[in-house]
Amino acid sequence: MKVHGTRLRRSERREPKSINMPFDRKYVRKAYLIGLLGCVATSLIFYFTDDFELFPVIIISYVLFPFAKFFYDVLLGFRLARRIKKTQNWVLQRGIEQFQFAMYGFFIFALSMFLAPPGMLFLLIRYVVRLYQVKRKNY
Repeated sequence: MKVHGTRLRRSERREPKSINMPFDRKYVRKAYLIGLLGCVATSLIFYFTDDFELFPVIIISYVLFPFAKFFYDVLLGFRLARRIKKTQNWVLQRGIEQFQFAMYGFFIFALSMFLAPPGMLFLLIRYVVRLYQVKRKNY
């Protein structure tokens, strides 16, 4: 039991929760790498079936994939990742992580043209709100 007024050692302190969404260079780089895997796999499938009409759609999906992935992560992905980390069963944890990776690879890549605009809008609104907060704080 913690008594008021006692100081905790640095190792006993709880780390502060991050308020920032992890949409930084590392996140975008990882998303483009996953999108590249989806792009190559989809291109190979269409190459062997001699269907070359969908290559522009594949390239557009590759470019929009990080924004679609961000929208998915904001809605479901971050919460699901926290729950996965709390799971005690190692086998179940790895299975769920593989399922989540398959979701990125297939569904989000295939639907990136529909999921990317809300993701871009969310990032734009977040930028404007932060800009307003900084200007308000400086005055």
